[in-house]
Amino acid sequence: MTINKIVLGFTFIILLLLIAVLIMVISYGYFNTKEINLLTSRCNEVGGESVLDIHNNLTSTYSFECKK
Repeated sequence: MTINKIVLGFTFIILLLLIAVLIMVISYGYFNTKEINLLTSRCNEVGGESVLDIHNNLTSTYSFECKK
């Protein structure tokens, strides 16, 4: 096996890993947004006022409270 084939193989594996990580990050953000929207809409349905405090944008940590 030549060096070019080995380098090409490693490059392909790294590219696949980067694509997988990118898909996971995008889906995590999508489902986090869906969860916040669901919490807010349910709070509004019961006549409450939603209080959302985002602690860290990078880790998507937040606290949610529905005040009536």
